[in-house]
Amino acid sequence: MRFLLLAAVLLHTPAHVDAGSQGKPVAQAQAVMAGTRLLEESVASPALGRTMNYRVLLPDGYAGSLKRYPVLYLLHGLGGDYKDWTSRSNLADYSRPLPLIIVMPDGENQWYTNSADGTARFEDYVLTDLQADVVKKFRTVNSRYGRSIAGLSMGGYGALKLALKRPAAFAVAGSFSGALNAARAGELESRIGKTEADRMQKIFGPAGSETRQTNDVFALAATLKPPGAPYLYLDCGTADGLLAANREAVAALHKSGVAYEYHEVAGAHTWDYWDRRIREFLPVLMKKLANQ
Repeated sequence: MRFLLLAAVLLHTPAHVDAGSQGKPVAQAQAVMAGTRLLEESVASPALGRTMNYRVLLPDGYAGSLKRYPVLYLLHGLGGDYKDWTSRSNLADYSRPLPLIIVMPDGENQWYTNSADGTARFEDYVLTDLQADVVKKFRTVNSRYGRSIAGLSMGGYGALKLALKRPAAFAVAGSFSGALNAARAGELESRIGKTEADRMQKIFGPAGSETRQTNDVFALAATLKPPGAPYLYLDCGTADGLLAANREAVAALHKSGVAYEYHEVAGAHTWDYWDRRIREFLPVLMKKLANQ
């Protein structure tokens, strides 16, 4: 129910619409499960004190090669999980010919943030535990120049936030329909009901908390300096309730002088939109990584 409420806010549509489940089934996603490109992995996370699952999409020819590949960490949205990108989009098809490893972790609706109350350290999980496990298990280009991060909605916030906080960690960051105002007290909580508001309060703390300040995308964007900053890719649908927040973030990036691109495209907070955007993003990503 809490996800239905948030989806209604973002879409400006009736509350029975679940943005996380929209889009037609993707038969290709089930087919690739039987092959060797899509792997189910897990890692014991010291940051979270438990084992976490994640998925990996390997490029064609990985098994027969000694080559090292760049990595894209691809984050899901609120109400979703680490299986979303391979079950609700054509990602496996779009990425097949690319020399790229795609890693999809589980964010568990925790906004990829070290929570204010200290009970969930999802930022540390993604940046430290997950990355170390991927480097250990796969032939990666283990440097900033071979590392990128992107995501949709909550994952767009997470990707941009992590890249802005740790600019030396990623060469490229992408946000599709990013919920970029998540750390701002009241901007989402006031419209999504008490249960969801209480959960976000637990993660980000009260208004003015250190956690809110250090995870505020707008503040991070305003202080980012061009030298050494990752290349940033943002988009948002013109019928998306997050459009204003994305425009504000882009204005802050423009003032900072960092390299970025921003697209406003017809569409809403749906999987049909995100499927189209990941297809557009991947060639941009590969070009930027090749130029590092």
